[in-house]
Amino acid sequence: GIITQKGHMLVKDPSKFSSPYAFHRARIDNPIEVMANAIEPLTDLQHAVNRLAAQPGFWIKRKVANYLQNLAVNEFKKDYEDFKVEGESKPLSVGMPFLLKGRSKDMGIVLSHGYMAAPLEVRQLAQYLNRLGFWVYVPRLKGHGTSPEDLATRSYLDWRASVDQGYAIISNLCKHVVAGGFSTGAGLALDLAVRVKAVAGVFAVSAPMRLKDFSARFAPAVDMWNRLMQRARQVGAKKEFVENKPENPHINYSRNPISGVVEVDRLMDDLEPRLADLNVPALIVQSRGDPVVDPKGSRKIFELIGSIDKEYLLFNFDRHGILLGESAQKVHKAIGEFIK
Repeated sequence: GIITQKGHMLVKDPSKFSSPYAFHRARIDNPIEVMANAIEPLTDLQHAVNRLAAQPGFWIKRKVANYLQNLAVNEFKKDYEDFKVEGESKPLSVGMPFLLKGRSKDMGIVLSHGYMAAPLEVRQLAQYLNRLGFWVYVPRLKGHGTSPEDLATRSYLDWRASVDQGYAIISNLCKHVVAGGFSTGAGLALDLAVRVKAVAGVFAVSAPMRLKDFSARFAPAVDMWNRLMQRARQVGAKKEFVENKPENPHINYSRNPISGVVEVDRLMDDLEPRLADLNVPALIVQSRGDPVVDPKGSRKIFELIGSIDKEYLLFNFDRHGILLGESAQKVHKAIGEFIK
């Protein structure tokens, strides 16, 4: 429709070229014709597109999922090699993202670990849910499973991208997807469920609306100090890390980057006003004696969620990591019942 043939002449339609930006306007107004015109002489590309179009949808989805899984593994291996700290970084297996194949592709779960942790942190829960027949994919949040120096370079948007990649993998394998997570991973699961309307449900364990950890209250001030010192080129005056005494030292970092704590705050500040838009079934789980996350914060999350079908469970534990250790199976069972 852009040009017509009259005898031996090609005549262009002047209405398609009526603006000073006629060349690009024609592309915008006629995308299919422009793409067809560009592809027409590329016979190899034509054959590739034809072969792709001939494949069944489920096979293409499987190829997409496999590609993204390999991409996630290769990204992790590269980050590990770039940021590994001898004597401090955990074994490669601790941070490796993983997929557990279920009995039915009707339901899959994308399950996110917490801040300064790694996929191993939620493996026991993932295995429990897998024994119930569900597919489970556990992504590695960028900056995790390597070293604190890596985490110090990341923002919550990097973590969000990791979860999005995980959702893309499991949604190409399963009909329905539930988002779930622990601690900061719980906040990211809620964030995913708000943004992606196809998510069937969400569970959040120990989501950090408010941090009890005393040093966290000073993180924004220290982060600002570091920025000022960076501008003044006073490298020695910066305080980039604080000591961390984790409940699971075989998984968690022993040093906490100040910038990372600030990013957790930014994630939850960004999420809070959007929780009212969440309208899928939701389960909020909290430990009464959590030394890191204030139960009042997770209760606030529960109140702000717009879902009609929502539940708040408070366990009488005195630790943050309630997906591991004594009586963790009680939490696993509650989450499994919610998903079923």
